[in-house]
Amino acid sequence: MDRDTSGAGTGLDRADFADLLTLARLMSAPIMLWLVSIRSLDAAVLVAVVAWWTDFLDGRMARKADRESRLKDWDLRADAWLASAMGLGLGLAGYFSWWVAVPLAAVVLVMSVLLSNPAAVMVGVAVQYGMFIVAMYFWADLWWLGVLHVIVFVGASWKRFWGVLLPAFWAGAGAMLSGRRRNRGLVVDDWAE
Repeated sequence: MDRDTSGAGTGLDRADFADLLTLARLMSAPIMLWLVSIRSLDAAVLVAVVAWWTDFLDGRMARKADRESRLKDWDLRADAWLASAMGLGLGLAGYFSWWVAVPLAAVVLVMSVLLSNPAAVMVGVAVQYGMFIVAMYFWADLWWLGVLHVIVFVGASWKRFWGVLLPAFWAGAGAMLSGRRRNRGLVVDDWAE
């Protein structure tokens, strides 16, 4: 049996690396839940920073790839699962009232699986990230590392943040509040691309 030794078609391309980064973020959710729920916020900040880097890099790699990544539609879900792990952990650990944090996390998780309203998922993700940043600021020695990374990511993606992400977020939130149905593909594509 002859094997192709030309190297063509072997190895990982940018889309594959983007998929691996998205998968790493998905797998960080249970670690985040455990760390936050046992009140190990400094370790959770480190996991969050690594997860935020995977989010930052997978989008850049996917946009530069010659083909679509296989996990493109999972990017928003990965964000939702990580944020929900943060929110659920914050409720279980008593940083925030469990009757607010736990149902919010559960709703965002269910909506992320169904993706019936990506705008609602984005709002839920934003709220839970905000809760984590507040908890990080008040109860973690490494709060500055998380805040620094948020500033770095917004600065590094300034045009994309203002030109794509915020308009997609506000358009989806507006459609959600007005009761209009927003084209699911447009919201997911705007957010994930």
